[in-house]
Amino acid sequence: MYIGRIHLKGFKSFGGSHEIALSSNFTAVVGPNGSGKSNILDALRWVLGDGNPSRLRIVRQGDLLFQGSISLPPASSSEVMVHLREGNRVSTLRRRFTNDDGSTMFIDGRRIRLIDLDDIKRKWRLEGDRFAFISQGEVSEVIQQRPLQRRMHLEAIFGIDLYRKQREEAIQRLDVATLEMQRILTLKTELQTRKEAIADLVIRAREAKGVIDQLEREKSQLYWVKRARSEKILDGIRRELSDLGAQATASKFWTSGWRRALNRAEDAINSISEDRGSMASTVTGLERSLMDSRRKLFSLSTSLVGSMERRKALLGDIAGEKDRFAGTAKRMEDLERDVARAAEEENESSRSFNDARGEWEQYRKRVEERSDRIRSLREERAACEAALESARSRGKGLGLSILEVLGEISRSEESVKEARQDLGRLQEEIEQKRSLEEAAGNRQRDVYAAFQQAAASLQKLSREMSALEGEMETLRETAFTRVYPAPVQHLLAAVRLGRIDASPRPLADVISCPDRLVTALESFLGARQFLLFVKDIDEAGRCIAHLKARSAGRATFLPLESARARHPMRSIKEDRPGIVGWVSDLIGMESEWKECVLHVLGDLLIVESFDVARDLVREGFRGPAVTLEGDVFQPGGTISGGKTNKGAGAIEIRRNLQEKEKEAERLKNERSRLEEEIAELEKEERDASEKLRILSEERRALEDERRSAEAAEAVAARTRALADERREGILAALSSCGREYLEIRSRLEELRESSSEEPESSRELELVKSLEESRSRAEVAAERLETARRMFTMVQDEYRRSSSRLEELEKGLEDLALAEKSWKRGLAEEGRTYYGIWLRLQEAMSGMKDLVEGHSRTLTSRERILERSASATARMESLDSRIRQARQRLDSTEAEIAESIDMWEERFPYPGEENIDTRDYDRIRRSVRELEKSLREIGDVDLGVLSEDASLAERLGFLEEQLRDVSTGIDELRRLIEETDRQAGTLFSTSLKEIDRKFCDLFQRLFGGGEAHLRLSDDDNLWEAGVEVIARPPGKRPQHLAQLSGGEQSLSAISLLFAAMEVAGVPLAVLDEVDASLDEVNLRRFSELAKEYSRAMQLICMTHRRATMERADLMYGVTMSEPGLSQVVGVRVEDWE
Repeated sequence: MYIGRIHLKGFKSFGGSHEIALSSNFTAVVGPNGSGKSNILDALRWVLGDGNPSRLRIVRQGDLLFQGSISLPPASSSEVMVHLREGNRVSTLRRRFTNDDGSTMFIDGRRIRLIDLDDIKRKWRLEGDRFAFISQGEVSEVIQQRPLQRRMHLEAIFGIDLYRKQREEAIQRLDVATLEMQRILTLKTELQTRKEAIADLVIRAREAKGVIDQLEREKSQLYWVKRARSEKILDGIRRELSDLGAQATASKFWTSGWRRALNRAEDAINSISEDRGSMASTVTGLERSLMDSRRKLFSLSTSLVGSMERRKALLGDIAGEKDRFAGTAKRMEDLERDVARAAEEENESSRSFNDARGEWEQYRKRVEERSDRIRSLREERAACEAALESARSRGKGLGLSILEVLGEISRSEESVKEARQDLGRLQEEIEQKRSLEEAAGNRQRDVYAAFQQAAASLQKLSREMSALEGEMETLRETAFTRVYPAPVQHLLAAVRLGRIDASPRPLADVISCPDRLVTALESFLGARQFLLFVKDIDEAGRCIAHLKARSAGRATFLPLESARARHPMRSIKEDRPGIVGWVSDLIGMESEWKECVLHVLGDLLIVESFDVARDLVREGFRGPAVTLEGDVFQPGGTISGGKTNKGAGAIEIRRNLQEKEKEAERLKNERSRLEEEIAELEKEERDASEKLRILSEERRALEDERRSAEAAEAVAARTRALADERREGILAALSSCGREYLEIRSRLEELRESSSEEPESSRELELVKSLEESRSRAEVAAERLETARRMFTMVQDEYRRSSSRLEELEKGLEDLALAEKSWKRGLAEEGRTYYGIWLRLQEAMSGMKDLVEGHSRTLTSRERILERSASATARMESLDSRIRQARQRLDSTEAEIAESIDMWEERFPYPGEENIDTRDYDRIRRSVRELEKSLREIGDVDLGVLSEDASLAERLGFLEEQLRDVSTGIDELRRLIEETDRQAGTLFSTSLKEIDRKFCDLFQRLFGGGEAHLRLSDDDNLWEAGVEVIARPPGKRPQHLAQLSGGEQSLSAISLLFAAMEVAGVPLAVLDEVDASLDEVNLRRFSELAKEYSRAMQLICMTHRRATMERADLMYGVTMSEPGLSQVVGVRVEDWE
């Protein structure tokens, strides 16, 4: 067995709730002095039943309550709960204290008495407490104990104190039995003397008893005859009422018929009114629809006009683009012709050049032997021609480069334009996303604020529900423990625990009433508030048997099968001033027990004051009545009243509890609504957050795209700038190449002129000149052709771009045409819709007019029906007046019969009028008078002597039987005392020897040698011999415990306590700083011993010493977080080490 958990709530310095899980072996609790760690020991003592103020370190019970701190208010209740475990067996022990209710104890949720706790502790082997709660004070007490006190301590450990207590109780009972035997003998003598003294009186009483019995029989006949006569009168009145009822039924038929006709007229009026309201709503809706249609028409026409304007602008753009397209086409045709001409010229030049070169080659063969000068001139001329060819090639390359650069510039311009268009579009989309994102963020913040507000409301509501549940629990506990009588409590508890096959319900639990009637009902009912309703007589018998078996007291039951509902005396006018009404009309009751409630309260009248009740009684009212202040008038004539200072009664507590339950149900519904609202808000907040996240991601994606577009624009701009730079460079190079070409041509002309000075034939000069001219013409024609082709390509590209733009514009024009067609179609449809709504509105206005006329006709019809209904109602009221008069006579007769029943029915049950002859009424009255006269002649007789004589005889017989029982009991008690002496002597001797052996072993272990023993101070006296401790530390002589040094005394006492716990098989030990006075050597021995013992029992040790902490399996630290407030902190031993 071990304690699994300790729960502290508002106990001493532990404010709030604290949960401490304990190891099943060794748990250490550490903390500075004054931190409150010893309060945990006090909590264990208290929950296990200890109420000693000195051991709990309190002055009064209120000191158990948390007194408050800076951050926490004082506690109104203090509670300690421990969870006991042993294998699969688990139990919860809880003790609670409040200033109002005092201390209450619960085991597994069931309330018990403190005296019952000993049996429960014995089942868990916790019946002793002081040996298991060892503090420095207990160690000192062991040292300072006298031998007899030490014996008592050891007896408590091994349960021998139960034998001692049993023996003392047996001795006390033996003394009581001896005195009882003497008392019975004395009483028997007195009763015998009294029986002889009343013998003559008994004879006269028996004679008078015969006359009285005959008188009772005659009175019963008189009551029966009188009742039979009254019941015949009652039958006549009932027949009259039956006839009047038939006439009233017919009158009610016509009255109800006219009322139904009136209701139908009213329904028709209401229906017409509803139709008018519905028609008005329809008219309003149609007018709104007409306005909406008008707005749609305006919107469609506006869109159509805007589209027409855009089409006009687009037509202008198309015309301009067509002009540009035509110009480009014309330029392309011209360039195409130029290319053709250049090609023809280039072909002609090539043929001329080839012919000239052929002639030149032939001539060249003939003049190969020219002079060196001509050769050198020719070589120089060739070099010039090569340079000229090189310059021509460079010019051609630069021309191609300039064309490429121009194309690149055009493409860069297009890229920049597209990038800027993309940037504009992206900027608009980003602004839209930012606007949506801001709206979504505002929505998310609004939803989150609403969520927080709803959560705060829910938290506040939960606190209110907790407080309300606490109040309801207090009311239930107050009703159960303080208001209900002990037998009723016992039965209700047995029903809840399933220990009885019954389900009785107290009267106070099955009714409910307004606040102003509580005092009246509680005063009238008195102890009958706790009258128990049951289904049948057998159920009542089971409850009574249960009470008898447990000697739990007496209770009164009303079986449902025996209940007879009482009814109000309707002769009393309820509208009379001062009359509140009949209880059966003013209170609520469970339908299942209605018959039982009416049996008790059915004829109770509630009035406002004593004067009203007094006047009613003087006027002949014979029923029960009660005032609002609690003055009770009984049918028998008795009156009770006054006032007490007692607290709320069962009915008031029940009413308060019902109000609290209604409020709890309202709070529960409100909490459910808030939980649903929070769930919806939470979902909406998640959706808003998700939407905000998506919008943010989309905006960031657009911003990334915008940055990409900006980068593309920058790249295109840089490309354009680079192309411009390249163009300027190429133009400069082309200019330089041109100048170089002209210089080489000039030099070449000079060389030709120099060559012409040489004596050459005219044919050679002509050939050379012709060749050169042909070559020049061919080269120029080739360059012109190449240039024309490049220009044609550029214009062709521009032609294609212009054609594409023109197609886009025409496509946009077609789209606008389709949109205009759609808008025109929408205008036509909306116009038809507008006309249809207008027609329906005219029809609704016409219907409204018809409804107004119908309403007027129905009102006229209703007036005629009202007149006829009033006539039928007057006749019905006349019949009702006659019926009331007959009922008054009926009530008067019934009251007379009821009065006779109240007076005689219980004594003389009425057999029914069938067997009664009402003609004997006068004879029976004479017989009654004669018997009363005979009784007066006998004189005063004490009939009580008859019962006294019978009682004396019965008591004498009972005393004789009781005398035999007492004598037998005395013999049994003497045998019990002898058996107790034998068993206790054997058990104590065996246990003392075992403790002595274990004590000596532990002493030698802690001291490293020596020996210690326990011995009786007087072997001859079984119960009064004390236990002495003789110890011999190493190197010393044997001494008494008090003669040892302080450290030796502490170790010896610890050895004795541990030995006693081991032999007794203690499952739990709590050590409160018992190691404080030990030096380091002895501390290590003690801590090792504690660790060893923790394997067989649970140890909880309050300590400051490190050696003890290191051997713990689990460690808690207790700190004072603020003045007056202790906190518990769990510490893992391996982390602390």
